[in-house]
Formats: sequence, C-alpha cells, structure tokens
Amino acid sequence: MSSWDRSRSIPWSRAIPVAPATASGEKEDVDLMKERIWRDLSWEAAQENKELKEQRETVSATTGGQSIGGVGESSASNNDASHQQQLSSSITGDSDDVQLNFLGYKGRPYQTSDLLRNAAFGATIGSVTGMCFGFMDSIRSASSSTLLKSASRSAQGKFVFQGTYRSGMFFGAFFTVFHTFKYGTRILVDPGDVGEISVASLAALGGVMAKREWRVSMPYATMLVAMDAFHVFMREDGKA
Repeated sequence: MSSWDRSRSIPWSRAIPVAPATASGEKEDVDLMKERIWRDLSWEAAQENKELKEQRETVSATTGGQSIGGVGESSASNNDASHQQQLSSSITGDSDDVQLNFLGYKGRPYQTSDLLRNAAFGATIGSVTGMCFGFMDSIRSASSSTLLKSASRSAQGKFVFQGTYRSGMFFGAFFTVFHTFKYGTRILVDPGDVGEISVASLAALGGVMAKREWRVSMPYATMLVAMDAFHVFMREDGKA
C-alpha cells in the first residue's frame, strides 16, 4: 500500500490540529494562521476578478468601436431626437393643461388645511401680541388714573385682566383676517409676497379704520403687519 492510500484511510475528521512551531520554537495560533491564509486567498481572488474585468472592458471597447461604431452613432442620434420630441410634447402638454380661474389668473391650488393653518397662525400670533399690548396699556392706564389708584387691588387686577384679554381677542381676530386675505390672494391671483401683503393690509387695516373705537388700535395693527412683512422678506433673503 502506498503512502497516498494510507493517508486516505486516516480519519482526518477526528484528528486534533497541532499548532506548527516557529523558528524560535514557539507554537503559532491556528486561528491566526487560518485568518492569514483566508486574507491571502481573498486578495488573490480579488486580483483575479480585477484582471478579468479589465480584460473584458478592453475587449468590449475594441470590438464595439470597430464593429458597431456607425450603428452606435445612429442609434444615439435617434435616441436624442426622440428625447427632444418627448420633452417638447410634455412642455406643450403642460402649457395646455394650465387652467385659469374666473378672474383670468393662474393662481394656486386651494387646500383647506393650508387655509386653516394660516388662520390658526394669525390667531395665535395676534392673540399673544395683542395680550401684551393690552397688558401694557392697562398698566399704564391704571397707574395714570386717579380713580384706579384709589381703587382696591382686586379692582385694579380686574381692570388689567379685562384690558388684556379684550386686546388679545381683538388682535387675534385682526391677524386672522389678515392671513386669511393673504392666503385668498395667493390662491386667486398669486401676485407674490408684496401683492399678498398689500391686499391683506388694505382689507384688515380698512376694517380697523371702519369703526371709530377701533382706530385707537391702529398703531399696534400697523406694527403687526410690518412685523409680518419683515419676517417674510428676511426669510426670502435667507437671513431668517
């Protein structure tokens, strides 16, 4: 029996791996050797794949450039022509699909959620700012009035509280109308930020000027509109 036959009859599955010794006599770690061998095999496989890929690219480049050069140019020109035709048809289709509203303007699509969002924003900002205005005016009136100075603490507090929540309700309604008109102008005409603010200002401030008792709040209302315009233009410039 040859050594090859004898080696085949050995039960290798039951053999205990023995770590080979180095030149210094120390035993090397088997797992470390396995990892090293695996890295070498992986590197060799990657190199072989890279060489094969490069060979395929060179072969395809040479054969493609020689055999189908004219066909490729003609197909590319046909693809470009068809792509331009599709673009022109899509542009004309989009221009045909544009529908004007009853005022003759393009406008923007209406969404109830956007309307409610704008109205809620105006009500919140207007109410908070109006309450601050009303609180300051009530404190000023209470400190300057001789009648309120002689009144009790509870009466003074009641006066300040009433002035605060009344001013908050008034400016909340005012700013809600302002932002509602802004959104309506954007939907119907879409003139841009300047046009929206101008139309909404005329509507809201005109309503304040309609009643004589509301004209006292005109400076504060104008300040709210100016703050909103400043915020819009600073946001467009990328500074806010």
